Amino acid sequence: MLLFKEEQLKKLSVKMFKVAGASDEQAETVSEILVKTSLYGIDSHGVRALPGHIRSLKSGRYSPDGKHTVLKDTLTTALWEGNKQFGHVVAKKAMETAIKKAESYRMGWVSTVSHHIGALFYYSMMAAEKDMIGIVSCRVGTVGGRTTPYGGAEGRFGTNPLSISIPANEEKPILLDMATSIVASGHLAVMAARGESTPEGWIIDKDGNPTTNPSDYFKGGYMLPFGTYKGYSLSIIIAALPMFLPGLSLENESKTYMWGHTFMALDPAGFMPLQDYKNRTDALIRYIKSCPPLPGRQVQMPFEREYKRKEQRSKEGIPVDEPFWDNIVKAAAEIGIDANKEMGR
Repeated sequence: MLLFKEEQLKKLSVKMFKVAGASDEQAETVSEILVKTSLYGIDSHGVRALPGHIRSLKSGRYSPDGKHTVLKDTLTTALWEGNKQFGHVVAKKAMETAIKKAESYRMGWVSTVSHHIGALFYYSMMAAEKDMIGIVSCRVGTVGGRTTPYGGAEGRFGTNPLSISIPANEEKPILLDMATSIVASGHLAVMAARGESTPEGWIIDKDGNPTTNPSDYFKGGYMLPFGTYKGYSLSIIIAALPMFLPGLSLENESKTYMWGHTFMALDPAGFMPLQDYKNRTDALIRYIKSCPPLPGRQVQMPFEREYKRKEQRSKEGIPVDEPFWDNIVKAAAEIGIDANKEMGR
């Protein structure tokens, strides 16, 4: 396991993107989101993904001149198509636009069809930082889906994640970021790289047999929905929510975009004074945290572990698994950069 400072990783990432041909905005935005994600301990969606994005840029999947298209725009809603722009750039602009609409009309909703946007928490947190409720969902393509319906032996869904943030006053915002599959595929990649086993009930192999070997997923296996029929039902809702988006692939349709996103910002001041709302959020957090824990356990809020990891990694550095660092080194070498030298190794 290697350790790098946040500034080191971002500097390397920006340089790699620019050398690969990305615009300044693309290089800065995608690097910011990837490194920030790793800083919070969400290694599945952080700098591990850098080589794939560099290669996608070089292959033409992304374009340095890519810009989203506004298909429809109203006072409170908007519909965008990402085209060949990085999904991260589209997503950040979409949430900024949703927040701006909410500042004027108490609610903003921007839906996009675009490439992958990474971990959703980054965007819902943007709303909380502006004292708004943030809601972000991602409908992953159904064709080739690797999450089974409840009781099914083949995939019909993607991970279909959901993130919601609630602003607080003295406490940290309440933040949910979860896949409706029992785990995100990126976490399985991390576990496989570390030689770890999955808990029972997470995945099945390509023949439908239960397995605890994360590598079986990458050999044609499938993830199960979290919470059995409840997670399965929530996944259906997230899949159906953006059905008005153009270009989403369904069974028997040509595959264009895989990801349909929803970015919502809600202003609590539309219901009660903002400070009162944030104080009530504080009170809720403190009431929940006052619950006596079971022996050997502790009561934590959603994302509390990630907040703690951010504090730790800000001081100690961001760990990068050797296999993932090797991939970064190879991707950098392909565009003429010595990543080890850049990092002083």
